[in-house]
Amino acid sequence: MKKSERLITALITIALGVLLIVLRGDLISILMTVVGLGLIALGVMDLIDNRIPPAVVKLVGGVVVIVCGWVIVEAVLYLVAGALLIAGILLLYEKIKSRSRCDTLFYTLCEYAVPVVFLVIGTLLMFNQGNTVNWVFIFGGIFTIIEGGLLLVGALSDD
Repeated sequence: MKKSERLITALITIALGVLLIVLRGDLISILMTVVGLGLIALGVMDLIDNRIPPAVVKLVGGVVVIVCGWVIVEAVLYLVAGALLIAGILLLYEKIKSRSRCDTLFYTLCEYAVPVVFLVIGTLLMFNQGNTVNWVFIFGGIFTIIEGGLLLVGALSDD
């Protein structure tokens, strides 16, 4: 990856962390609206290309996601929780299998912290009780900002 790409990735990661902290659970509703609009746009493109059946499915799907997004958000949280749990397990397994080590103890802890954080956040989202979602987004945002900061330092320190 080029240095400019690493810088952009780091800045986007930091911005995502800030959005997670500021918007918390509302971020999922916003993302559902974006997904719905994306499906509608894809449906319109299919209509232009005269592919009627896929266009209808995408258009109806987009409208349903936008209109019923508040109902779908709950299901999406469980899907995100499952994805985080699976990703955390796979990442942790890969780290342990490869006996991943870094130059310093701090970087080694950070390397193993990511899968553990995925597991913790996934578990909290899976058993969403009351205000847990807001705290998960805040902690997720903090860790995302930290990850973005580490990416930024790495991008700036490379020649």
